[in-house]
Amino acid sequence: MDLHEALQEIERLRQENQILRDENETQKSLLFDLNKKLNELLKEKANVTEKYQIERIKTFLPKTEVIQPTVLNETEQVLRETKVRKAKSPHFSTYDFERHVTEVVYEKPDFSDCPICGEALAVASEKVRYVVEAIPATLKVTKIIKQSLKCPRCNDQNNTLYYPLSKATFPGSILTPSFAAYVAYHKYELGIPFEHLSRHINETLQIAIAKQNLATYMAKTASLLRPLYERMKSDLLHTSTKVIYADETTLSVSKRPLEDKGRKKSYVYVYTSSYYDAQIAIYDFHESRSIDQTAKWLKDYEGVIVCDDYAGYTKLQKANPKIRLQRCFAHVRRRFMDIVKALPEAKKQEGHAFKILTVIGKLFHSESLYREKKLLPSEIRKRRNEDHPKILKELEALIFDHIYKPGSAIEQAVDYTKKVWPDLSTYLSSGYVEISNNIAERAVKPFVINRKVFMTAGSYDGARYSTLLFSIIRTARINDLNVSRYLEHVLDHIGKKPLEDLLPYSPNIIKSFRNP
Repeated sequence: MDLHEALQEIERLRQENQILRDENETQKSLLFDLNKKLNELLKEKANVTEKYQIERIKTFLPKTEVIQPTVLNETEQVLRETKVRKAKSPHFSTYDFERHVTEVVYEKPDFSDCPICGEALAVASEKVRYVVEAIPATLKVTKIIKQSLKCPRCNDQNNTLYYPLSKATFPGSILTPSFAAYVAYHKYELGIPFEHLSRHINETLQIAIAKQNLATYMAKTASLLRPLYERMKSDLLHTSTKVIYADETTLSVSKRPLEDKGRKKSYVYVYTSSYYDAQIAIYDFHESRSIDQTAKWLKDYEGVIVCDDYAGYTKLQKANPKIRLQRCFAHVRRRFMDIVKALPEAKKQEGHAFKILTVIGKLFHSESLYREKKLLPSEIRKRRNEDHPKILKELEALIFDHIYKPGSAIEQAVDYTKKVWPDLSTYLSSGYVEISNNIAERAVKPFVINRKVFMTAGSYDGARYSTLLFSIIRTARINDLNVSRYLEHVLDHIGKKPLEDLLPYSPNIIKSFRNP
């Protein structure tokens, strides 16, 4: 191949590469539209959920009982609530499992002949346990007889017994994937406290399971699902668009370590993907607001973080220059909107607050036009750099070239804008970056709805288990999966299938478990 032919081949490959890039961008634009529509539908559903959440919980209570503040997750800490030690007794000793048995399964070693002499093995002993599976409004109790085997010929010589290896997800427990999914769904999706869920199970399923047991079950479930949670965090760090939306909300913890007794608030941080990527929502609990702890997993991130004015992200960026920040324009707009709303109707359009609000409105208006025209991300980037610099210049003059009354509301709003100004225009470099943090704010809302019911978390460990399970459940929800069926499937196959085949945004999972 001579030089001319080589140059022609290079040009052909360049054109093919550009075509593939254009097709990929088009696909991402379509994904954005679908995810946005789905998110809007979920938002409408969340609004209805918020209105009726308390009413739904009342069905789990006697009519005379008042809903009292309870804890978000009593896991581990709730096990230490009782200070008086009682004599140990077998779990569920008062419950007659036998009369509910619908199936008997025998567990035996995988071999039936003596590995020493070849003689057929005989039953030496039996150990009975029961597992509980959840079926809507009922229980299926399976009696499992675990048999050990011995060789009749060799027994007198070496007295060797052969035991089956347990293949259960929760060995030695009545818990099964379906029952764990049942508890997790009612606790973290429907928002039913363990205490009330315990009563509900007792009344409707006729099995007495204490809230301590439910807490322990969720601790085991969370531990089992941690690899899936960590994989979700890793996937969020490596999305193709390199954009993460971040927000946080407070959470009180009722039982804190002695060294933390003075701490009034802890935090739940929420990180979400853009609509151009697979939908992922990560909820991460931390007892403090120290960025060294809260965002440790972001320290090597390369991409854009869309966030509010939290100074921790500035510190994170200084430690890792590959992180770029886009501060939320909606937060800026809200401060001036509050000022205008507080004014009498006749004076709303007077003063600089309204002027600043009008200029910011131009940015949001142009953004909505780009979406209406269904522009590709590259086209959005091009249009932004044509339309927005002039608007930003006008806004900059209103913010920096005027002196406002000290201590006034507008001075505070202007000072806030000055503080975040260096990070307000990052979006100009990428059509994949939004100018507001509304995606993450929407992700915070479901947790806040549940917090209105729970009020506090029981312990730091309990809050961590809660946020782990909440992450998986909410990610399943925003991908429109049937949460109960999906959880049962994951718990049944965790450790047996590759993690990528169990993720709530895996194509096969979405195909199999999406709501009709």
